[in-house]
Amino acid sequence: MERDAIARIAVEYCWSLKEKEIEFEEAAVQTIEFVKNSLPGGLNIDAEWLKEHLRLLVTQEVSDYLMLQGEEQQKAKHKWWTEQKSVNKLGFWNRWRMYLTNEKNWSPAIIESIDETTDKILDAIDDPNQNSLLNDRRGLVLGYVQSGKTAHYTGLINKALDAGFQLIIVLAGMHESLRMQTQARLDEEVFGTDSSIELAIKNGYLRQQVGVGKLAFSEEFMVNRYTDRSHKGDFRKALATKIQLLGGRPTVFIVKKNATILKNLYQFLRTGNLTKDHLLKQGRALIANISMLMIDDEADQASVNTKSISDANGNILPDYEPSRVNAEIRRIYNLFSNKAYVGYTATPYANIFIHDEAGTEQYGKELFPKDFILCLPKPDSYIGPAEFFGLNRSDGETMCLIREVQYDPLFVPAKTKNGHVPERLPETLVDAIGAFLISSSIRLARKQKNEHMSMLIHAARFTNIHREIKDLVVRKIHDIQNRLRYEDAADSSSFAARLKSLWANDFVETSIHLRKCFFDLAGDCYMPEWPVILSGISDVLAKLEVLEVNGVSDDELKYKDYPDGRIVIAVGGDKLSRGLTLEGLSISYFLRSSTFYDTLMQMGRWFGYRPGYLDLCRLYTTPTLAEWFGHIAVATEELRGELFNMDQRNALPKEYGLKVRTHPDLFIAAANKMQSAYDRQEDYSNSVSETTKFDNNEDFFRDNQNAVDHFIRQLGAPDKDYLRKKRPGKYANSASMPKHYFWEKVDGFSVCNFLSEYKTARNAPRANSFRLKEYIKEQINNGGLTEWTICLINADENDKFQGKGFEVGGLSIERGVRRAKGENRGTKAFGRLLSQDHEYLDFDDAQMDRVVKLRAQATQGKGKRSKVITDDSGSDWESAAYIRYELRKDQPHRGLLLIYPIENSDNSAFANLSDDIIPIGIGLVFPPSRHSTPVNYKVNNVFRMLEEEDEQE
Repeated sequence: MERDAIARIAVEYCWSLKEKEIEFEEAAVQTIEFVKNSLPGGLNIDAEWLKEHLRLLVTQEVSDYLMLQGEEQQKAKHKWWTEQKSVNKLGFWNRWRMYLTNEKNWSPAIIESIDETTDKILDAIDDPNQNSLLNDRRGLVLGYVQSGKTAHYTGLINKALDAGFQLIIVLAGMHESLRMQTQARLDEEVFGTDSSIELAIKNGYLRQQVGVGKLAFSEEFMVNRYTDRSHKGDFRKALATKIQLLGGRPTVFIVKKNATILKNLYQFLRTGNLTKDHLLKQGRALIANISMLMIDDEADQASVNTKSISDANGNILPDYEPSRVNAEIRRIYNLFSNKAYVGYTATPYANIFIHDEAGTEQYGKELFPKDFILCLPKPDSYIGPAEFFGLNRSDGETMCLIREVQYDPLFVPAKTKNGHVPERLPETLVDAIGAFLISSSIRLARKQKNEHMSMLIHAARFTNIHREIKDLVVRKIHDIQNRLRYEDAADSSSFAARLKSLWANDFVETSIHLRKCFFDLAGDCYMPEWPVILSGISDVLAKLEVLEVNGVSDDELKYKDYPDGRIVIAVGGDKLSRGLTLEGLSISYFLRSSTFYDTLMQMGRWFGYRPGYLDLCRLYTTPTLAEWFGHIAVATEELRGELFNMDQRNALPKEYGLKVRTHPDLFIAAANKMQSAYDRQEDYSNSVSETTKFDNNEDFFRDNQNAVDHFIRQLGAPDKDYLRKKRPGKYANSASMPKHYFWEKVDGFSVCNFLSEYKTARNAPRANSFRLKEYIKEQINNGGLTEWTICLINADENDKFQGKGFEVGGLSIERGVRRAKGENRGTKAFGRLLSQDHEYLDFDDAQMDRVVKLRAQATQGKGKRSKVITDDSGSDWESAAYIRYELRKDQPHRGLLLIYPIENSDNSAFANLSDDIIPIGIGLVFPPSRHSTPVNYKVNNVFRMLEEEDEQE
């Protein structure tokens, strides 16, 4: 048997042992023994390779999905798909599932997760076989950048075909390259035959079977498709006259979001052979007896109306004219009586600001997700913003994969104009190219020879600049080849010596760090010796291609045409910013600035899955861009936390009063996408505000140190028995307990006075001392936050970190908390300050019992939560807002202030400060409150409506 076949059987065998609750290490031993003794060729299998393969696939876990459902869905006594699924043959779905298992080696946990969530979507829309009814269901699926959204809607399409949908329209982004990529993906994973016309002609008009078609292909899998994967394969007006409804087969269109293309499709659907027999006159032309499912990929791009919908007084105009693409999508959708719309996006900022009631007679309602909002699960192997920026860790550790660069006016300046001609490659880009050669060579040594390997250079949006950069990179690659061929590698000035230095000072250190602190995501990080790497670089260079990927170049990625793996440096802009996947991306050189949340986050192609090479990935970017990405990551996680909170309460999508945290230098989305958004000064209610960013000067730290010292001395002696009295069940008879200092029942004005002295960073995105003080004062005026518990954190000595003792306010501190060096070296920033359980330090035994119960309740019936959404102490970060609300809602008068002395020793974020400086951060835990405050947000019209209702109660 071949290795891949043996590996598939091994995964199934090991998975069966895991389901019997056998620990992985033991299951792996039993599986390898089974392979060696029972399978032909098993004796020749590399046991270490097989164990790592099993670890990647079998140990993978997937977080819970979150879903808000409409009122009708919640009241429905019967879930039509759940009832039908058991008697449905599931031909399309089972064929695709077999393909994922046998051909793509997907983890069983991920396949099960897709199965479960696509079931939920089908239950949330209507039975496609009830054609006599007027059905209209609309939902939004929120995923993560580069996390597998295409795979999810591919699964939904397969299952929808099994369920009986007769027409499926896939809106595959704005660019032809993305539409072609989507078409090729669906050719392989839905249709089973290649859609290329040229290939069909070459084969005598016979479609070549691909993907799922190689596993099973018969009459029952025949689907009409009228688009193909060629450059001119989108729906064309000339094609419309040739389309007929053949044998009652389902039909699928894969089109890009182009107004002309969509207009042609609309005209065809109204008058073409496919649907004309199904038109009914019900005040207008309406297509009955054909169930239609519309899947909108990148639903926040082009699909959202950007034209004005209201008058000067905010009243919705009855006959407003929407933007062109939005209008054509709604016209097509409005043609059908039995229909469903499912939008997919990783950046829903524009979608949540769609007006929930706006609409016109001609175009129908806006595309507000009235019936469901589904937040896709996150596999624990996914590297997203929370993981990349260390937001889910209490120790402040980050992956340290960002390398700082600056704008070079002779390459691409900060504000680039069309027509600029780059004159040279900056040395940081030469280093990045060298890093790509090293990382690719190491991957070869890690037995990833046939895997795709990519580098991204995204410096500007203009195509003429891409062309110039490509030429410069090609010349540099030739120069590197010649230098490696003719220079003495032992010479310290040789390029080989430069690469060796980069490997020794960067890759070796980073791999050790990833293996030590992020083993669950990075794995063993095997590092070959330098001679092996240098030899492999020659193989990489021999295979390396430099491509210009944009709307005017003929270069194409087309990874699927390279079964032995492709090694590319892709230079581009907008085409690489959405949807288009760079397979095996390891090195990114990113200078393209954008001030929009959605645009910037979509450019983050470095997020995704990096099996076996996470430690080899690098992001070369500016400190400002890195900070912006970190802020957007916080805003996005806050958004998902609100979803979790509402999911636990069975809230409706129309009640989703979403607010998105703003930034002084950034915009959530383009203004014309946010007509229903309102500036709002929203409160700190039910939140934690923590300092994670600090001004980079010593006076800032000295002033805050003095402010804390003054505050602590004013509080008087701490309560030494606080924890024993508060939690006798845990500490009354305990020989050891935390050594933090506590003060109880401190009045709110004392906290305000402290915040007048203590200063936060000038552009701190998550904590502002002035706004915090004003909020507390306003709450005090309304009877809230009058009583505070103060805790000065005194971290215990341990073997891992040997810190030096010091004093704060006359109190002995054994060790400050350690926060690792920030992603941008020399800056004073990190992902999180609080250890999550610290926000419960003022809870008694009964409250802590409830914390445990609520955590269990939050996950009951949904399977195990993913490791990547918990901090390193195992605390569930995503459900924190829900737990906080439940346990503090009856105590609006009580607040918690946590004061964190931070280590300034070597390798910490503050290593370059003078020895006498003690960096001090703060965290404030606020109970729920309805009163307004000065934190700036954008909120949608639903939020404003709900707020007005609250004010009227």
